[in-house]
Amino acid sequence: MTQLEFSTFDLVHWPHTGRKMEGKVQSQIYEEHIKQWKLTEELGFDAIWLGEHHFTDYSMTPSPNIMLAALARETKKVKIGNMINAFPFNDPWRLAEEFAMLDILSEGRLVIGLGRSADVQEYEKFGIPLKEGRPRYQEGLELVKKAFTEEVVHFDGEYYKMNGGSLVPRPIQQPYPTIYATCLSPETHDWAAKEGYPISTLFLPPDQTVQSYQTYMSACEKYNREVDPKNYLLFRNVYVAETKEQAIEEARVPMLKFLQLFQNAAVPETKEMMDNFPENFKYFSEFFAPFFGDSLTYEGLIESGIFICGDPDTVAEEIQRQHEMIGMGHLGCWMAFGDLPHEKVMNSIQLFGEQVMPRFKSTVLTK
Repeated sequence: MTQLEFSTFDLVHWPHTGRKMEGKVQSQIYEEHIKQWKLTEELGFDAIWLGEHHFTDYSMTPSPNIMLAALARETKKVKIGNMINAFPFNDPWRLAEEFAMLDILSEGRLVIGLGRSADVQEYEKFGIPLKEGRPRYQEGLELVKKAFTEEVVHFDGEYYKMNGGSLVPRPIQQPYPTIYATCLSPETHDWAAKEGYPISTLFLPPDQTVQSYQTYMSACEKYNREVDPKNYLLFRNVYVAETKEQAIEEARVPMLKFLQLFQNAAVPETKEMMDNFPENFKYFSEFFAPFFGDSLTYEGLIESGIFICGDPDTVAEEIQRQHEMIGMGHLGCWMAFGDLPHEKVMNSIQLFGEQVMPRFKSTVLTK
């Protein structure tokens, strides 16, 4: 038996198609998103997550940790976190230092999300082979944990080195803030359970999410780790309006814009490129496959449950359905997407916080 926790997630898309990203309009967009995040705290959301992406209008937060530093001073209670910092494109020791500073600035409210990134074009432009994503991720995480737990660190890895360094300053949370691992492949689910990390996932339809949840929880049992639904964080795009018809119509263009941004940012240019992924990246072929067919439609996203959209009753019913089907204890709501106007995002957050979330905060749910 469990209650649902709720987070928000944001990549801060550039909403002005065809317009160069420059000038003070960028400041305005940041300010609007900060207002959205502050509203989620006022309404009682449990956490705010920001993501890392590069080279594209898909995200204006190539360094989410800088934005989290600002958010730490704008909020008082809500947890703040990155989902994710991508190890292949970052120095692990520098990340550990930034995490310590963020935990101090937020007075112990930091949560950490880490992964390897699925965005093919980022690997290409940074000049990093796809096959190095997972080993860099796992080795980098090992170094970060040593930075948190050892006074003097000596580390001689394949990708990262440290010759007697000490982490200064040190986080408030001991031994370190909670670390979430992003998961898509069964191998990563098993590894995360073995290491004791809560996990997050997104974009999978409910039937595949059931498999993911069961794989992770079974692995937790196998390794004698805590079997807690709150350790499974599921992200969904969410939009709420006064009526179901209004919500579906208002979100249509922004959601399609979001899909185009994602395709430009992450999906390989050709199916041939996807078919030639290295072995430890093969699982992403299934993840990207819908972008090479006709199955990915706006209506299909809603019908499948990947996009939760409607009036408060409809949204609450769909969350209840997915909870009963999957069992997750934590829902991350991706509420600002594409070029959805600021005032509509604010209204959606308000309706969700006032008319949807309380039903789950006050009601004990069972799977």
